[in-house]
Amino acid sequence: MLSSCRPAETQPLSRKNFANVLAYILNVIFTYGVGQAGFLGTPDNGELSDKYQTIVTPKSDAFRIWIVIFMFQLLFTIVQLLPKFRATPMVQQGVSYWYCLVSAMQIGWTFSFAYEIIPLSLAFMLALYVSLMALLYSQYHTESDKSLGEFWLLRFPFAIHGGWITAASALNVNVQVVASKAPADIQLAVAIVSLAVLHAISVWVLYQIQRPNWTIACVLAWAFGYIYHELASPNDLINETFSLETINGVRYAAFAVGVIIIPLQIILRLALLAKPKFNPYRASADSDGATHESETKALSPDVEAGVVVTGANREEDGEVN
Repeated sequence: MLSSCRPAETQPLSRKNFANVLAYILNVIFTYGVGQAGFLGTPDNGELSDKYQTIVTPKSDAFRIWIVIFMFQLLFTIVQLLPKFRATPMVQQGVSYWYCLVSAMQIGWTFSFAYEIIPLSLAFMLALYVSLMALLYSQYHTESDKSLGEFWLLRFPFAIHGGWITAASALNVNVQVVASKAPADIQLAVAIVSLAVLHAISVWVLYQIQRPNWTIACVLAWAFGYIYHELASPNDLINETFSLETINGVRYAAFAVGVIIIPLQIILRLALLAKPKFNPYRASADSDGATHESETKALSPDVEAGVVVTGANREEDGEVN
């Protein structure tokens, strides 16, 4: 109980801080070791992606986003050990143990996909998505100092991860359809629905929630852009499954959403910030200022009444020596 009264800078490291370090280390070891390096003798993620290629699989360059994700999560893992951040609400209540669950689900997906248990890998991927959304929801409703440092070090690492896993979840649904050897018309239908759902999510994170999640929208545009690039020269499986007209139709749709529509949505939402009623950041600042002003008034002397609040009229009671 006494430790809760200490300033954040003097708080000791908690089990949550150590758990985050362990989660990151295990996640990197297994995700890279099994998924990329093939430590267990299984195919790597690139080989399996080619084997289960879908019409909405992004170009392999898109997966370099994992470098950014793991770099920023490494930064988070380090700074959340520092006195300035270790006991902040964004770490202790916002992240809590959610990152441990996220890492566990990602490790589970890595193993199940490596061994080509596709239905199980889909289940892990969806659980990973839910875990990340729960972490972002928790951070969204946690007390924030609204600083750029807090955003880039404590929040961005999970927002970019959440954006990519949103796209990866849709991709994994399509992988399941391909693995089940569904006919081309079913594959196309699922692909179209997947793209529509991803676009709807981009609209929701920009316009529906009070403080937009710009990161997720940008990551989805990234994914759409690389779907367009991949379909410029699709692999043999896609050419054998779909006609050129169908491939180009999906390609141009991906271009329209990723390169035109989502960027325009972002620009429009940024423009709306000029109007106070559409600017949650200004509203939050005004609210904080009003709260501070009311607290100041409550602690200041009531000049008009001629009464000092802290004095409590002690002179009239004869309590002054």
